[in-house]
This record gives sequence, C-alpha cells and structure tokens, in this order.
Amino acid sequence: MKSKKDVNFWEPNELVYKAGDKSASAYLVLDGSAEIISADGVKLNSFGPNELFGEASLVLKSDRTVSVLAGSSGLSAKVISSENLKKRLQKDVFLSALVRKLETRLQAANQQIDTLSKKNKKAK
Repeated sequence: MKSKKDVNFWEPNELVYKAGDKSASAYLVLDGSAEIISADGVKLNSFGPNELFGEASLVLKSDRTVSVLAGSSGLSAKVISSENLKKRLQKDVFLSALVRKLETRLQAANQQIDTLSKKNKKAK
C-alpha cells in the first residue's frame, strides 16, 4: 500500500485489512474496486467509485469482521478517520441512529453468511 496525503493506493488483489484487525478508519473508493470477504473466505460484496467501506467497525466500535482486498485493477481510496466520521454523525442524531441500526443488521447478516458457509462446507 502506498499513501499520498489522505489517499491510499493498493495494488491489484492486495490486502487492505483482514477480519480481526483493529479499526481506525473507513475508506471512500476513488478508483478501482474493493472486494469484501467474510472471515470464512466467502465473497460478500464489492464496492466501486464513490462507495464507502470499513465504516461498520467504526460505528459499532468493534474489530473488523470482514477482510477487504483491492480489486483486480487495484484500488485508490480516501481515508476517513474515526474522528471525522464521529463528528459527522454527531451533527445529526437521526442519521447516527439510522447508520448504527443498518450497520448492526449488516454485521448480523455477514455472521449468518459465515455460519451457513461453514455448515455447507461440512456437509460436502
């Protein structure tokens, strides 16, 4: 990973962060894509330009629950610090509550996908 001011650059398929890592920032995709991978290795989603990832663990004050890899063409993303995100959410109580609720639902869905994936692998 390379950095320039508040933008990070990753080579194709380079690890951005892994499940279990401490969370310090979120990322806004500027160019390329990010692949979201469950702790069990299942691809959950991908994000492209103008999409945000990594915010869930900041909002929920938890370690990373998924891994993220740069896409096949690499990734450049603006770094959004925990403090910056907190300031933005504190300005609007409704928005803050909505984001927390959606992040909680997303985290539960990701855990359920992991559980189902593990059961499926055992059944084979």
